[in-house]
Amino acid sequence: MDKKGRTNRLLSRLAVGLMLAAMALFTGCPNKITVKPVTFEVTFSAGEHGTLKAKAEGIAETETSPITIEQGKIVTFRATPDSGYRVKGWTRDGEAVNGTNDSYSFTVTKGVEVKVGFESNSVPPTPPAGDVGSFEDTGDGFIKISPPAAGITGMNPTYTLPGTADEWKGVFRAGRKVKLSPYKLGKTEVPYKLWKEVYDWAIGTGYQFANAGVKGKDGSGSEEEPVTSVSWRDCIVWCNAYTQKTNNAESECVYRKSKTDTTVLKDATKGSECDAAYADMSKKGFRLPTEAEWEYAARWQGSNTENAVQYGEVWLTKLNSASGAKARWNNAGETNAVAWYWDNSDSKTHPVGEKRSNALGLHDMSGNVWEWCFDWYDANPRVNDAAYTSGGFVVDPQGGAAGVDRVFRGGCWDSLAGGCVVGGRLGGNPGDSGDHLGFRVACRP
Repeated sequence: MDKKGRTNRLLSRLAVGLMLAAMALFTGCPNKITVKPVTFEVTFSAGEHGTLKAKAEGIAETETSPITIEQGKIVTFRATPDSGYRVKGWTRDGEAVNGTNDSYSFTVTKGVEVKVGFESNSVPPTPPAGDVGSFEDTGDGFIKISPPAAGITGMNPTYTLPGTADEWKGVFRAGRKVKLSPYKLGKTEVPYKLWKEVYDWAIGTGYQFANAGVKGKDGSGSEEEPVTSVSWRDCIVWCNAYTQKTNNAESECVYRKSKTDTTVLKDATKGSECDAAYADMSKKGFRLPTEAEWEYAARWQGSNTENAVQYGEVWLTKLNSASGAKARWNNAGETNAVAWYWDNSDSKTHPVGEKRSNALGLHDMSGNVWEWCFDWYDANPRVNDAAYTSGGFVVDPQGGAAGVDRVFRGGCWDSLAGGCVVGGRLGGNPGDSGDHLGFRVACRP
């Protein structure tokens, strides 16, 4: 073939190539480019007397280190001490983090090394300085909380809240000095597994409920997800059943018909009877926390001043932040670390205890499900203080003398970040239930 022929053939092939490229362009056939995600190696280990497991999106929980995680994904570590031991402390790349919490979460942005150590329960924890209260993990799924003897001196916020209404300002208001007795609070929201165990026992022992409760959001979740679709009335009756089942007697049941009629409440379908419930706080049975107990537990930081405000001597998390967060609600990294909410929940509930705990070792105080409290709701939390005032303190308040709604706090899986802050207050009819409502239990030490 002569030079001219070879040139014509080359031009012909080029024309065909250009024609095919044009056809691909105009027939909507894109060029597929696969971008490999950026990943990092995360190593982890535990000291003697316990184990450490890690999990992340797309990675099942494992004890095998290291794991490779995509950039921007959240990794969660769960430490499990041996019997008689507790978490002593964590390090991340050699620096102390996370206090003595039993879980730790963060967003992966680089390769890191995480370590956790354990110590014997016989070694007393170092108490915080000053009259800032104290706490103790009692090893039974509860945290014993001892508020400061000098009370909590209220104050109004001087920083930006998610909204301007009073509903964002919590219960520790200026001019209000609240004193709380020691109490115990569940480390997690009540999971469906525990709810169902007590529910089945109760149904066969003379108790009745308005709602059977479901696993997580809609019943399709696991037994470790919080029970939902339970009313306030169901919760107080369930607490009595849990007390009787545990103690094999009714004597320590908290919820009674009235102060004078001490009949134990056992039927959640009797709305008016439940709504008039008297809480005998001298009993050691299980109960809902009061709103002040809930908020104090959600906000306590002791002497730690990070993202906190001083109330008397004790430092409490700012009202505009999720429980356990180190920055306000619109800091996505910190809200993600402690709460399941609209931005990260995939529109569903999640197993309790997966997120980083707060300073007391309590999980999910923000997000996952709203939590019923005992109190009647009023826009002004001080409305009934006269009934609880002694020696200049409002002692163990329980909200309004009467009302329409009962308090729930903390935000849930479909709340925006601002709805999960520790200062937010809402109320609902005690007969209401829904896929966003659950609870955790309290009791006397």
